[in-house]
Amino acid sequence: MSSLQLYVWGPALGAPSIDPRCIVIEAYLRVLGLPYTIVHANDPQTSPTGELPLLKHGPSWIAGVDRILAHLAKHGHDANANLSPVDQADAQAYKALAQERLYDCMLYTWYADMTNFVKSIRPTYAQLLAFPSKYLVPIQLKKSAKARLAKYNVEILSDDATLPENEHEEMKELQRTGWHHMYRLARETYRVLDDKLGDKSYMFGETASTLDCIVFGHLALHYYPELPHRRLQHILKVEYPRLARYCERFHASYFAEDSQLSPAAADVPSLWKMVWQQPLAYLSSIRTTPDTSGKAKPVKSDAQIEFEKKRIWSFAGGFTFLLAYIIYNGLISVEIVDDDGYEQIEYMDDEDLE
Repeated sequence: MSSLQLYVWGPALGAPSIDPRCIVIEAYLRVLGLPYTIVHANDPQTSPTGELPLLKHGPSWIAGVDRILAHLAKHGHDANANLSPVDQADAQAYKALAQERLYDCMLYTWYADMTNFVKSIRPTYAQLLAFPSKYLVPIQLKKSAKARLAKYNVEILSDDATLPENEHEEMKELQRTGWHHMYRLARETYRVLDDKLGDKSYMFGETASTLDCIVFGHLALHYYPELPHRRLQHILKVEYPRLARYCERFHASYFAEDSQLSPAAADVPSLWKMVWQQPLAYLSSIRTTPDTSGKAKPVKSDAQIEFEKKRIWSFAGGFTFLLAYIIYNGLISVEIVDDDGYEQIEYMDDEDLE
């Protein structure tokens, strides 16, 4: 098999990655025992679709969970190969449940709970990201979460002034007044998955399948993060201990060893990488575009050309800093629409890969 290189968000919050979809694909590769290396890209612009995970398989680049899973299965690496047709149909239903509900519940506790966002989520992303993304991306993710959670009538506040600071006292207050309906949704989803798991080691028996990778990938970011308000972790540990043990078992079985890291490939299909790392080449390519107007233009000296390049980049840097400051301080907002959070495209044709 051609070499595999996986581009992901890096580990954070006690989990293998800060993004559940990245955990899903790495878990899948580990379950199948496929050799691979990993790149902690920590930048969705690495991908041609603006999302991670991104898989490099030989000369092909495949972006997004569903595309990567389909691609690997197409090339004979299917974690569902031993499932019956009935079990495979069940797996699709449970997969949709996990990808929809578990993801939405995570978004709620990360972004609607502003104490979690301000004290943990935003600083964690800031540690993973470079300037100016460290200021822009957390706000963009929050806006995206707000749009996605609108279907639940979720309100995302602008600050955490009214939220309690003491986790123990807040738990007592929640138990007294009742839980937000998003936590009831989490309970319902946990109950369905817990019933499916039963007394088995994994969802369909003693061998992990694709569904186990998906469920673990999402549950990991419910169970492991030590957030200021650990409500999902609390529900799992106290009310669904079998699912908590499931997370621990999967992690011990497949994530006991660290990933093998590798440098990013030279041909990562990112426009931003070219602009950022090779700005002179990029600008030169623009400058040398043939002129078909037929009009004679004065020839610029090398010094003039160099001055114009520096002026362009000085303006771009100043504008970026100003934009980051404005958005970070909430003077304006950036709206990013994410229809379902799971849109993927394949960047290159992979028909002939083996």
